[in-house]
Amino acid sequence: MSRRFLGRCLIIGAIIVGVAAVPALIALAYVGYYLMVPRYSAVAEFEKLGFNLRLDLFLTEDELRDSGRYLTVINGGSYHMAMLAGWDWAHKARTNVYRIDEGHIAVASALGYDYRITLQPFTVTPVTPDSGDGWQYLGAFDFIFPAGRRPRLRFFDSTLAECIPMGNDDPSRWAGKPRAAARRATCPTPAP
Repeated sequence: MSRRFLGRCLIIGAIIVGVAAVPALIALAYVGYYLMVPRYSAVAEFEKLGFNLRLDLFLTEDELRDSGRYLTVINGGSYHMAMLAGWDWAHKARTNVYRIDEGHIAVASALGYDYRITLQPFTVTPVTPDSGDGWQYLGAFDFIFPAGRRPRLRFFDSTLAECIPMGNDDPSRWAGKPRAAARRATCPTPAP
């Protein structure tokens, strides 16, 4: 076999691999970016309380199985991630954070998806019947809409008025939920 023939075979092989591999790599990069990189993300630091929170909002095609709303609890050098149920985070991103006691926090997100989080050992459970009266409101994650720029997800401390969007105008549907007095059909958009 001559070197010239071998060289041509290698060039043809490289072209065939390039034609097949380049589109596959482009598709893989797009899907990886779409599924692995959050569209919006914000961090809340609670240094005095000994934990930090990060809310990531991912694009998703099947909101029945994956809401795209993930809360990461950073506590004592460990990271724990939990999916928060709910749908349509693009219009209902408000996620309130409460301190229940030294070892527990609560998260109340849109449409009544409320969770109790135990920091050590880490567990996430739906809130059982609890009025939430003793909870300390720490603040909320929500979008801001700066003029002429794209929206940003941000954490607002407790200076932002407490409001939990429920998506309906019937107060009887949220009467038994924790912090019922703070629940509304919709919440005002925070100022940038």
